[in-house]
Amino acid sequence: MRLIALIFFLLINSRVDAQLYGAQWVLGYRESVLDFRNDTLINYPIGPLMPMFLTSANICDSSGNLLYYTNGIYIAGADGSQIANGDSLSPCNWSNQQSCCGLDIPQAALFLPMPSNSRYYYLVHYSADTLNESAPGTIYYSVIDKDTLNQQGAVIRKNVILFHGSIMRPGGLTACKHANGRDWWIVMAGYNSNTFYKFLLTPEGLNGPFIQDIGPGYSGSFQLSHSKFSQDGSKFVTSCDEGPVLIMDFDRCAGIFSNPTTIFNNVSSPPSSGGIPEFSPNGRFVYVSNTINLNQYDLWAANPQLDSSMVDAVDSSDPAQIEFPQIAPNGKIYITCFTGGYYILHAINYPDLKGDSCVYVDTAITTLTTNSINFPNMINYQLGTLLNSGCDTIHTDTTGVGIITTEVNNLLRIMPNPANKYVYVEMGMQGDYEFELVNMIGQVVDKKETRQVDIFDTERLAGGVYFLRAMNQNSLNIVATQKFIVQH
Repeated sequence: MRLIALIFFLLINSRVDAQLYGAQWVLGYRESVLDFRNDTLINYPIGPLMPMFLTSANICDSSGNLLYYTNGIYIAGADGSQIANGDSLSPCNWSNQQSCCGLDIPQAALFLPMPSNSRYYYLVHYSADTLNESAPGTIYYSVIDKDTLNQQGAVIRKNVILFHGSIMRPGGLTACKHANGRDWWIVMAGYNSNTFYKFLLTPEGLNGPFIQDIGPGYSGSFQLSHSKFSQDGSKFVTSCDEGPVLIMDFDRCAGIFSNPTTIFNNVSSPPSSGGIPEFSPNGRFVYVSNTINLNQYDLWAANPQLDSSMVDAVDSSDPAQIEFPQIAPNGKIYITCFTGGYYILHAINYPDLKGDSCVYVDTAITTLTTNSINFPNMINYQLGTLLNSGCDTIHTDTTGVGIITTEVNNLLRIMPNPANKYVYVEMGMQGDYEFELVNMIGQVVDKKETRQVDIFDTERLAGGVYFLRAMNQNSLNIVATQKFIVQH
């Protein structure tokens, strides 16, 4: 069963290359590591100590060798020592005064490998600079060059502002592979709203935000947030400490959410959220934990709210109550302890099975050291191309003039194609764009500034192949390029 779950995890609905960026998890306090390579589970210690409380992230290379980990304040290498220029992340009063603990926000940092370049790694990270230092008002990114300093790595760009101007929910930073199998959609949510902010990491850098309002508006003074994508990237779940659990479909091509569905976690009375979600490997079930209870919701049922079951009820006097569930590369879901500080982890052995057949095990693993409340923020790094999606091909420069079609269908739409008298151009998300019409020898023959859509006169153009290039005017990055034909 365990091997079957692993194979399913790797192959579901995608073409996959072996990219083991999430093969090891660094646990908190006096760090130990869970190593999931070769479908085995190995504990080994690293050091010196990096204090971790809620913010935690790490990444391996594509072969599964541990590279870097962070508590949101600084970055350490595999030997536990701070890497060059890896200090003073996420500048705010909290990070300046509370270095004993790391940042106090769950899912507030996330490592991503740079698309098409194994030398560089991005760290997207939150600050804690609003609402009495409990919520981020600034989103940063930093870039690590792995090949410097005898392969020890160094931060070459630090605390670059990715987004500023809106208060974000404290936590819930996650990402999903674009349907082209190369780029990354990065997702976060706004505070006191139903607004989601999405960024796209391509070989040219970070583009966005692409903004979408959908689902219920969360409110309340305490919106600690947790978010996950299903393993195939087709669904997204998020929750706050107040309000319902929100489940939506996700279009990996266009980066658009749809079909919002809410459930109220039955583990509390009266039902509310107050839980932390995770998908089963096949995406059928959503598990929601809440200290002493763990609920399983069947998304294949007509009404998931009614088709739920309590997997386990922990004695409220048990000091090692359940907290943060996370799917592992071996197909199991592991769960941290509510207050952290224990040498144990709980587990769901067969999370794709319904009800008690999933087999919840209290105190399933004994670790080498006490652990943080949270696991490192992990995503499905192994997710591949979404075949037959209409945007499953990465185009390359075949023109000889340096025009690379880096993006694919649905992000940039051109109609009609071939064109005669005009061509209608539309970006999948609103933003500040400059559209450039480029001929085969690289000359810009027309350009326009727009929020999302525009029309170009092609009647005056000679017949042949052209390229429509979209630039984000805020980041000055080319975010999409499409080829089309003028045919009179």
